[in-house]
Amino acid sequence: MRKTQMARLIAAVLGGAAATGASASAFQLLEQNATGVGNAYAGSAASGEDASTAFFNPAVMPMMEKRNQVSFVLDLVKPTAKFRDEGSTAPRFITNTGGTGGDAGSVNAVPATHMTFALNQDMSLGLSIGAPFGLKTHYDDDWQGRFHAVKSDLKMISVNPSFAYRFTPMFSMGGGIVYQHFEAELTQAMNFGGIVCDVAGALCPSITGLLQDKEGFTQIKGKSDAFGWQLGVALQPSPSTRIGLAYRSAVKHKLEGDANITRPTFGIALIDTGLAQRAASGPVHVEVKVPDTLILSAFQKLDDQWSIQGDISRTGWSSLKTLDIYRDSGELLSSTYYNWKDTWRVAVGGGYQANAAWKLRAGLGYDQTPVETKYRSPRLPDSNRTWLSFGANYKFSEAISFDVGYTHIFMAKSEIEEDGLHEEYNPGGINTTNPQNRGVLKGHFDGAGDILGMQMNYSF
Repeated sequence: MRKTQMARLIAAVLGGAAATGASASAFQLLEQNATGVGNAYAGSAASGEDASTAFFNPAVMPMMEKRNQVSFVLDLVKPTAKFRDEGSTAPRFITNTGGTGGDAGSVNAVPATHMTFALNQDMSLGLSIGAPFGLKTHYDDDWQGRFHAVKSDLKMISVNPSFAYRFTPMFSMGGGIVYQHFEAELTQAMNFGGIVCDVAGALCPSITGLLQDKEGFTQIKGKSDAFGWQLGVALQPSPSTRIGLAYRSAVKHKLEGDANITRPTFGIALIDTGLAQRAASGPVHVEVKVPDTLILSAFQKLDDQWSIQGDISRTGWSSLKTLDIYRDSGELLSSTYYNWKDTWRVAVGGGYQANAAWKLRAGLGYDQTPVETKYRSPRLPDSNRTWLSFGANYKFSEAISFDVGYTHIFMAKSEIEEDGLHEEYNPGGINTTNPQNRGVLKGHFDGAGDILGMQMNYSF
């Protein structure tokens, strides 16, 4: 059985699945549990409250109060992205300027499953199945930015077995293997009138009438399987204090798939034949390096009722500078310059044990975007964001409990003035005519996000 089929079988059996709908910076998904949705993921690599510890920091597994656990998670993510036009210009030969695209966000389900097993007093095993990265934006097909982007859909499933060993009552280490299955779909409109004009050169003015509103459409789909790793340490100087440091490696994917291009008909054999060769459908590939992450967390129990926790994390988004899509012949089909930067995230949170059954949570987080204004794309109109979170845990019995969490994400206004050309990266001059053929998308995006997390825990 192929690796992809095996991953999907495991996901179906255990409740995990590929997911979309990023809520952390860029297309990162923090939503691996409902516990973190309730406290802005503060203390994620140190708290050890449930089996999702295996994902965030396996080193904490031997220090958990209940070491044999299973957690089934479903987080519902609703991002909002609405474009406000501030002087966009249409591509040449296009008379249908279109609207503002509607709300590019939608409700997305992010499921996950986590398990921890105690082998003996000092050794533990873990297994996490979830989606650490994902994204979906979808504008109206005829919107004014359709020559830059219509649909962007990134899906990932990750299967992550792990092992941890406690060397002393104060210190443990853990690590694991990370398998990722990655699928991507990108669509946009194409201005074939502009493409023909580029080829015709000096003859273009004489055939302008043929070039009006000659739109086509391109869809690029690909998938990849790749491996990475995780490593973590945990320090527990006292029963009420824990510090965790966790690292997940970058993973290099080579997505292989197809470009499907729909072309208009000009009614002139020379043009139609030339476009059939120049804009043919066929196999393509693209390399994407999913970033590494580093988390430093602390958890402090103040007394029998109150606890506080915090997080500082870095995501290595500078691994994604460009998105270059190649035909299998070696020809560069398209090139987009992102020039992302590494980002930092901070979060603080707390818990209150109200009684034997109820525990309440709250948290506040701040998340940087890797996107600079001059490189912002409608595929990902990302901006800095602030998390405000609330949640609760209800214990049905010593073995069964349920978590629920809610987060509202406040996003800063994200300005855009995108013409598809960045002269500092324009291999072979492929993007030189983009400002004319794609037009200039100028304005800003208003964004926000809401997350509802639900989680059932069973200890044995």
